Amino acid sequence: AGAQQVRAQTVAGGLEHPWAVAFLPEGRFLVTERPGRMRVVEPGGRLNEPLQGLPAVAAGGQGGLLDVVTDSDFARNRTLYFCFSEPGENGTNSTALARARLSDDRRRLEDVKVIFSQRPKVRSSAHFGCRIVERRVNGQPDGTLFLTLGERFIRMQDAQKLDNHLGKLVRV
Repeated sequence: AGAQQVRAQTVAGGLEHPWAVAFLPEGRFLVTERPGRMRVVEPGGRLNEPLQGLPAVAAGGQGGLLDVVTDSDFARNRTLYFCFSEPGENGTNSTALARARLSDDRRRLEDVKVIFSQRPKVRSSAHFGCRIVERRVNGQPDGTLFLTLGERFIRMQDAQKLDNHLGKLVRV
């Protein structure tokens, strides 16, 4: 089989460090921007205003608002999961995973709850990790999420230790 040609096409413009995409019903999609914004992109590429209701994000370096996925039953429950760099005290931060519900008018996140926060929090702007995957058994989601966590660069050696979350893959 010969090589297939791939053609790149801009779907939406005006984004700052777009990071992740999650597809919604009716041709819409969510896109995260690392500086701490999440937007709905309408069919045809129209970019909506940033969603309201996001938690504080430690944006800087490699951190910010990172991955987003929709719940397998999103069409019914409007639930999504996203990960971000969560600010801590005295300049520390960590990777966190949150659950939220997209409002019916698609303008804000509601019932936002952090369901996992990496420990320890450290002073670093690098290696947050932060990819989310939903587990499926026999092709069906079972409610389990997996989250990748970076070792945060300055604590690389801790990735081999089991007493912390640095450099780990966790099941939520």
